[in-house]
Amino acid sequence: MKRKFKTLFSLAITLLMSYNSFAQDNLRFKIVRGKTDTVNSRSHFIIGVAPLGAEIFINGMKVKQYSTGSFGTQMMLQEGDNPVEIKVYSGSEEMTDSFSVYYKQSSLQEVRDVPFFKYPVVVTKKGAYFNSSPGGDRLGGAKMNFLAEGIKMELLGVEGNLYKVKLSDNRSAYLPSHYADLLPVGEMPAFSVSSSWSVVNSGKYDKVRIALENRQPYIIYRNPQPNQLVVEIHGTVNNSNWITQYRNLKSIDYVHLNQISSDVLQVVIGLKEKFSWGYNVDYVGNGLEISIKNTPEVLYSRSKRPFAGLTIGLDAGHGGTSSGAVSPSGIKEKDLNLDMVLSLKELIERNGGKVVLSRSEDIDVSMQERVDIFRNANIDIMVSVHCNAGGNPLQPMGTSTYYRHIEYRPLAKGILDRLMELNVGEFGLIGNFNFSLNAPTDFPTVLVETLFMSSLPDEELLASPEFRRDMMEKVAAGLEDYIGDVRESLK
Repeated sequence: MKRKFKTLFSLAITLLMSYNSFAQDNLRFKIVRGKTDTVNSRSHFIIGVAPLGAEIFINGMKVKQYSTGSFGTQMMLQEGDNPVEIKVYSGSEEMTDSFSVYYKQSSLQEVRDVPFFKYPVVVTKKGAYFNSSPGGDRLGGAKMNFLAEGIKMELLGVEGNLYKVKLSDNRSAYLPSHYADLLPVGEMPAFSVSSSWSVVNSGKYDKVRIALENRQPYIIYRNPQPNQLVVEIHGTVNNSNWITQYRNLKSIDYVHLNQISSDVLQVVIGLKEKFSWGYNVDYVGNGLEISIKNTPEVLYSRSKRPFAGLTIGLDAGHGGTSSGAVSPSGIKEKDLNLDMVLSLKELIERNGGKVVLSRSEDIDVSMQERVDIFRNANIDIMVSVHCNAGGNPLQPMGTSTYYRHIEYRPLAKGILDRLMELNVGEFGLIGNFNFSLNAPTDFPTVLVETLFMSSLPDEELLASPEFRRDMMEKVAAGLEDYIGDVRESLK
């Protein structure tokens, strides 16, 4: 019986080996996918099979052959004809095949592309941003968010130095005219159909990438409860049938989409962490990329030096030809701001932090240059130090802190709480503040208005180097409290 079983087993193995050998020996070169005359997708796959051990080249590039004999590659097609030449070398035999794939835009795009548009169209330049209204005060119009360059929008009107632009059928906004170019008559405003999404971790950031046909205008805002970042892409119709999300995300909990009107696609990003470390929205090609900064790794561990591993940007308000407020006795705000920032720098560095200054001497630095300095240094937090002015000159007017974006309120509140430990009045915690250095979303920002230069009691305190030092010690303590709260939230 054992001999009979061994014989049957040997026969089965022999038949199996013979079948595999027969299958491999009879593999011939052929294309099984991709030999298509006309396609509407730019991404195109060529799949084939060839004798085992063959060398295979597609348009001169060697491609991998698998143990099954199969091979393949992905091509990114150009508009029009795309020639494909395949060469297979198997022993002394050479086999070839050639064909052409014609790539054309989808019929939907063709329907939208009319040859002439009768209304004026503008395109954004670097540094562009939206205002919500044409109104303004000393801080300018109420800003909504910054924009990428290269976004085309229909021009609805001109009010002063602002362009009123159409975002979608039911939404408009105001764009400073010096941040946009007027395009030649007949140019089309942008419109897009969305396609693939991906949500990936790229080290310091989690990124949401959305493929669009054109660069579209967008509105950004935060929902504190639930903890979400929302981006509305205007002039866009959804055709995204899946969202690929990877499991190693650090800041993003989930991503969802809603077509909230006929031409507005809403992106909803659920966030994992209580505290925000910054985010930005930009285009890479025509793909919208939403980058959310992850909590600095150093904050997951305890440290005796509270700012160790962090880079903090410090801004001394005014400077050079901009004196800022001048007190009744002639003290210039720009000088006090720089003195206090240099004291704060020393306190932060003593506790392990790295400091980046927007200015370290009495020079002119524009608001955009200050923002660029901090962005290029990839700072973690920004503190701008000023002195206030106005009100009753005989009354103590007090101290205050300011934030623009709701997610950075805890930082401003923590510093104000510490400043109020001094024997000074309270001018308040001011939100939605339309100050240029509060506007970036790239990092947490806070403006500290120490005391009032115009108030005689406040001026007397500000004139004291010891008191200015005390104020900066309280600012540093507020920063330390904020970092401590972040660490507690990560437990």
